Amino acid sequence: MGSEEYRKLFYAAGLSAISLWALIAARSWLAYDLAGGQAWASGLVSFAAIGPWVLAPIGGALADRYDRARVVMYCRVGACLTAVMLGVLALTGTIALWNIILITFLSGVIRSAEMPAQQALLANTVKAAALLSAITLASTMQFGSKVIGPLSGPMQAVIGEGPVFFLAAAILALSVWQMKQIKIRSTGGIQAGTRGIMRDTYANIMDGVRYLGRAPSVRLVIILVALHCMFTMAFDFSLLPAYADRVLEGDSNYNGFLLMAVGGGALIATIGLSMVPTGAVRGRILLVVGIVSGLSLVLLGSVNTLWAALLGCMLAGGSQAMYMALSSVLIQAVVPDAYRGRVMALYAMFAGGIMSAMILANGVVADHIDLRILMIGPGAVFAVISVAMLVLPSVRSIIRHGELVEEIARLAALASARTERLSQAAATALDAARPAPQHEDAVAQKGGSAAGGGGGGAR
Repeated sequence: MGSEEYRKLFYAAGLSAISLWALIAARSWLAYDLAGGQAWASGLVSFAAIGPWVLAPIGGALADRYDRARVVMYCRVGACLTAVMLGVLALTGTIALWNIILITFLSGVIRSAEMPAQQALLANTVKAAALLSAITLASTMQFGSKVIGPLSGPMQAVIGEGPVFFLAAAILALSVWQMKQIKIRSTGGIQAGTRGIMRDTYANIMDGVRYLGRAPSVRLVIILVALHCMFTMAFDFSLLPAYADRVLEGDSNYNGFLLMAVGGGALIATIGLSMVPTGAVRGRILLVVGIVSGLSLVLLGSVNTLWAALLGCMLAGGSQAMYMALSSVLIQAVVPDAYRGRVMALYAMFAGGIMSAMILANGVVADHIDLRILMIGPGAVFAVISVAMLVLPSVRSIIRHGELVEEIARLAALASARTERLSQAAATALDAARPAPQHEDAVAQKGGSAAGGGGGGAR
């Protein structure tokens, strides 16, 4: 049952990811074109798509309160409608930068609710022993979809934007149909409240924040992911259209090819990662791909030919995908299911929030600063950060063991203390249920009274 449900979720997530990357490529280039080749436009559209991820904690509360499969399905219905709206506007010739931004923002809000539910649901479709492999395989589909989705770039140049948006909507509709086939019912640890939906949601979100306060190693991984997204993962959302145009002197075809190279690298890397055994080796890989993720942007900013740029994009996509997949594995391996939706929502909020700010900044300054600097500078900074963070004992522990040993030990101690409390409570209840013992002097007194009574009767 579990593996069958996982396959359904896997296919549904893959279809959704393909549609997402098709929309990212089409919207970014269309915005860049409508603004007359100004990079701020593609940056603003990408910001509208990812900025709403700061609302992900609300989605996390929904994922831990309601059926996760239904939350994902309803969100994808909404995303499908936004793609249809873009298609209608494009075909009728009424599409403009402002309505692209508005509809993209709406789809970003929907996405912020979908992500925590999907990530939490994934862990409920497999046995605990298969969780790490399941997450890695799901990452393979998610990042590998970058190979197919960006085909919308070349398609856009041939058939136009409208059909591309409708095709993305059709793929999302298939994902919705696949989600309807999932039978497993999955919820987190939130029960129905009595203080009103707003107060209950706020209280549940803060409960998730308090969990992070008690789990320093989980919090550390989220900080590392946020820095990674800030310095290395913003470029393909905001800078690639301008890079394809100004540096490579290409068109939407070039933009699509570059995004496909990012996806190709991600697909190859995550397939390789799925073959890596669990344990310390994954910690070493996390360190290496963090450094490569930064240096790949240094390479990308230093070349001026399509083939060299494709190589840089493949290295960037592969290292980014492995870093994000390993980080997700580290967290999901230790987070209790009752908190999984809210913790992964905070993960998305910090990663997406800081990345969207960098995307917007890139778009604003890209029209005034050489694009190469905007790639080389942040890439070099993150490569240095990856090495410098080794001074922290907690980081060295992650690299050495390939897992969050401190959090595992903390949870084991909590479980042991809980078991001890239950044992003590059971012993106390058992003692209270026993009849009170009769003391020897009471028995003797009772016997003496009986004998005395008998003697009196004889007299």
